[in-house]
Amino acid sequence: MRILAAVLALVLVAGCGSDREDRFARPGAPKTSPSGKFVAHAESASEVKVTDRNGGEVFRKSYEYATSSRADGIGVVWLSKQDQLWVLVPGDTSERVEPGPDGVWTAVKAELPGEITRLG
Repeated sequence: MRILAAVLALVLVAGCGSDREDRFARPGAPKTSPSGKFVAHAESASEVKVTDRNGGEVFRKSYEYATSSRADGIGVVWLSKQDQLWVLVPGDTSERVEPGPDGVWTAVKAELPGEITRLG
């Protein structure tokens, strides 16, 4: 239940303007990773893509299953100090997206770190 509340709060913050730096990727407004090597794209309210700095796709996933019956979409935000992307799925769980030791990017369900929950 705590994760659900955090996700909903973050999705609401992602949809609202703020004087704070906006760290959330949105359709048409991608966000660069802390290292500058990768870019997170919110392709739509339900699809995430990560590219390298040259535009080569390294990860893509649709969250249509979680957003098709909802008015709100996913939240997409980088951890501030490492190339670890967090996808906040309303009513579901959160996923951490990052490269493994082999360099392949994958999404793993995980509990939100404090840094991400504090954004809300």
